[in-house]
Amino acid sequence: MTTFRATLTVALLTALIVACAPQRGTIGAILAQDRDGHLFVRETPRDLAAANAGVRPGDEILLIDGKDARAMDDKSVHEALSGEVGTVVKLTLIRDGEIVRVTLERTPARQHR
Repeated sequence: MTTFRATLTVALLTALIVACAPQRGTIGAILAQDRDGHLFVRETPRDLAAANAGVRPGDEILLIDGKDARAMDDKSVHEALSGEVGTVVKLTLIRDGEIVRVTLERTPARQHR
């Protein structure tokens, strides 16, 4: 019986872990948060979750999965909105003084151009 010893570099091991992990998804919107914590949609690139669900630039995000967006810092917002591709996130928005509720299915993250 022959014994083999394999040595994995850190880069190769990292690549294997990433390849086997679930693909990270996003709502596909560019957001801005003002000093008072109000979270606004700036852009919704086409063919991503936010645009597909009808989210519009200028919408204010009040709740993310029932949690107050104004109480979240940048990191918390990112963690709440990103997740495995195909999973859903529910947003409660204010648009033109009206409450709008949308459910988005996260799409693969991609570079915005």
